[in-house]
Amino acid sequence: MEKTAIMIGEGRAKSDGFNDHGVFYQKECFYKTLLSVIKPEITPYLESLYKVKELLSLSEIISAGENQLHHVIRMLEIAASIPDSVFEKLKISKNELVLGVIFHDVGKGKEVDDRYFDSSMVTKGSAPDFLRHYPGMNWAEWMVPFHDHIAASYLIAKKYHCSIRVLEAVALHHHVKIRPRTLNLLGDSLQLSSMVKLDIFHYNPVQYAAPGGNLAQVIAILDQLCAIERKFRGFSGLGLEPQQIEYEVVRDLVIGITDNKDPRLDALGTSLNGNESVILFDLKAFGSFVKMHTEYEVQNMKASILQLIRNMVRVNRGLRERDMVALIGGDEYAVITRVEDSAVLNKMAERVAEVIKLKTGFQVRAGYGIGGSIAENYHKARLQAELMKKRRFLVDE
Repeated sequence: MEKTAIMIGEGRAKSDGFNDHGVFYQKECFYKTLLSVIKPEITPYLESLYKVKELLSLSEIISAGENQLHHVIRMLEIAASIPDSVFEKLKISKNELVLGVIFHDVGKGKEVDDRYFDSSMVTKGSAPDFLRHYPGMNWAEWMVPFHDHIAASYLIAKKYHCSIRVLEAVALHHHVKIRPRTLNLLGDSLQLSSMVKLDIFHYNPVQYAAPGGNLAQVIAILDQLCAIERKFRGFSGLGLEPQQIEYEVVRDLVIGITDNKDPRLDALGTSLNGNESVILFDLKAFGSFVKMHTEYEVQNMKASILQLIRNMVRVNRGLRERDMVALIGGDEYAVITRVEDSAVLNKMAERVAEVIKLKTGFQVRAGYGIGGSIAENYHKARLQAELMKKRRFLVDE
């Protein structure tokens, strides 16, 4: 394998017994696994990935529906595709960018894992004292637990003797103000559409408010770009993608044009009895949102909510018994689940509605149906959700 040009400081934590056969075999398995799924452009950086032992634990963390080691690797793939001319104009090196990508999320843990995340614990906080020497970190929005990994990642990067610029990039990748010149240079080289660039530039200005260098801005851009890719994965239109198959088969099940013998379920690795419960979530006031926002922003919001629901209802589900989710119509989401307890279904609906309100600001009407076929249960869920609508013309005596 080609020797990597990425250098990590001599003070790095060393693996015990790195030369024994067990660890050597583990290392080779690590490389073979990555080489089977990654683009060849990042092969030179595999050694650097393996040297950061804390990075390997990200493979066990699923946040916002994505494996966090996969997220780092995807950012590396994009970073490797940036032309040298862009690095020259921004006066940063590819080595610095790669190290910034490797370390930016290395401190993530259970606090952001979908299996353990508790929305009731989300609070506003402030940056730790050792990060406040960066301008803007005193007033930029800091949310607990979403930003806790920044401090942990910074300390890990410091332990590996990363440069001052890499440390700044790790510390500011969620808070740096992205400048138009940096975004346009990078966006043009990656052939990003104008709408994607606008989405990145205008995203949460209260949070992205701290001044910082080009390296921190580039990592922030790549991080947001990966988030946008993840949101739209279910809307790609590629029929062979599992999420797209699920998106279509759930719609067909709830409107009754297919049943539990649909061969697409086998392709998804799941099975249904045909009498599963259905939960419906209907967004309130979404029509007003549509009138005041661009088509890109509307689809972005729909995809974000779909991903939120998927992350929550699948927690601790077995392989062939996982819940299935899809967007039905313009602003309704259906969940097919094996849960048959009314109290549990009600709690599931309340929890999802609470998180949607917290993350997007939208309130939802929810209903559920049990005891019949999937299509019948969907109809019951819709009727129940309809009963939550405010009466406009009838007044109580």
